Amino acid sequence: MLVGIDAQTVGMVVAVEHPLWIGRDEDAGVCVPFEGVSRRHAELLPTPEGIRLRDLGSTNGTAVNGAEVTEVFLTPGDRLQLGSVEFEFRIETRAGLIEVRDRAVARQRVAQLSPREREVALAIARGLKSAEIAKQLHISTRTVNTHLEHIYERLELRTRTALAGLVARAGLQ
Repeated sequence: MLVGIDAQTVGMVVAVEHPLWIGRDEDAGVCVPFEGVSRRHAELLPTPEGIRLRDLGSTNGTAVNGAEVTEVFLTPGDRLQLGSVEFEFRIETRAGLIEVRDRAVARQRVAQLSPREREVALAIARGLKSAEIAKQLHISTRTVNTHLEHIYERLELRTRTALAGLVARAGLQ
């Protein structure tokens, strides 16, 4: 599977069970509509020997672990760079795939928060009370509670427990 690992692709998880091509084109099996990615950038081909990655003559090239490639078999942990975006190649079971997708969705939701809101959310996940968070972040308790209101609204959550669960699912504790 491919897992998005940069700011543009965070939250993307792609199972590679059949031939897929990656590109900016809306008809791509993996649509990556970002700068530096060609319309038809690369393809992934499952074979008996493993997953083969092939560049399709892209303008900005395809790299694996920092080395430009035209065609290569992927191994777990390989980092793919297609133009300006990055993915990591992993091999997972079905249960692992579900867990990775859940984590990716949770990270994508948490990424909607401002840096200060993320600090507050992480503190909540660690079990701190508003007054403790205020002291730690050198802000007022009222400001902490205002951040919490914004977090709950933005993430459509209602409780500290739900927020802590989301942060845990995102793997950010």
